[in-house]
Amino acid sequence: MAGEVYQEEQPDDEGMIRKVWIFPIRLTGEERDYQPPDTLVRAAKQQHEKKARKMSYEDLEKRTKHARKTSIERRGFNTTYSRDPYVAEYAKRCAQGSCQLCENPAPFHNKLGEPYLETHHIVWLARGGEDTIYNTVALCPNCHRKMHILDLHTDVDKLTQIALEEGIDNEVS
Repeated sequence: MAGEVYQEEQPDDEGMIRKVWIFPIRLTGEERDYQPPDTLVRAAKQQHEKKARKMSYEDLEKRTKHARKTSIERRGFNTTYSRDPYVAEYAKRCAQGSCQLCENPAPFHNKLGEPYLETHHIVWLARGGEDTIYNTVALCPNCHRKMHILDLHTDVDKLTQIALEEGIDNEVS
């Protein structure tokens, strides 16, 4: 076993609090580094989030009083993309301190005193987008998150036009 057996209170599917025994285990053998597929983990997370959204405030409050005090560690593999720092800097300079989607000034300045904007690839690199000035814009953190959650066609169209105009301006210079 990976640790001492212990007991804790947890709510069941109907929200009733019950005592459960926890038996910490550790996998052995060749499969001991097993991690469930990301699709399975995401599906379970979405199911729990959906269930939480449907709960009344009182039931949700009751459930949180018996939540685990430690989080579960999950290790996995991430894919990262190496981005061109010159393309990112160009996009930020073209934005002139304002978000290219909402057009508001950057919400704060970084430690160097520069307006804080995040670069965003209109067609995401994970979807085959290019790391070029024609596909990169500068967004405030709220709009950047909005693009990754909603990815609205109207916003994509607006940003595509902005990036195209800036790329053309770069070719003329």
